[in-house]
Amino acid sequence: MRSIPPLFYVTISNMTGIDIVDISRIQLLPSFINRVLTPEEQEEYKQRKTERLQKEYIAGRFAAKEAIFKMTQDKNYLHYSILRQKTGQPYVKDHPEIEISISHDAGIAIAIAVSH
Repeated sequence: MRSIPPLFYVTISNMTGIDIVDISRIQLLPSFINRVLTPEEQEEYKQRKTERLQKEYIAGRFAAKEAIFKMTQDKNYLHYSILRQKTGQPYVKDHPEIEISISHDAGIAIAIAVSH
């Protein structure tokens, strides 16, 4: 039997983390916000006009930081500031080796972090 070569190869870093958050469980408590969001992230958070958008923002950042924790074992959420480029794409400030993707849908936020 002849072997068929693959159409493409996918290389996945050995440094990958993923997390999912139920947005309805997010509470807009100052103690939680101060523990999870850096001052720069708090500025972005304050620009969200509705409670729903604020919860989505925090849930997305929390999921992203948990994904980074699973990859790095660094649980200090304030070590990583996840901001938005002009295109809206998230990035991890001062950590160009980490790529991040965040999505919100159907009441959940999901994030994946990959280090290269």
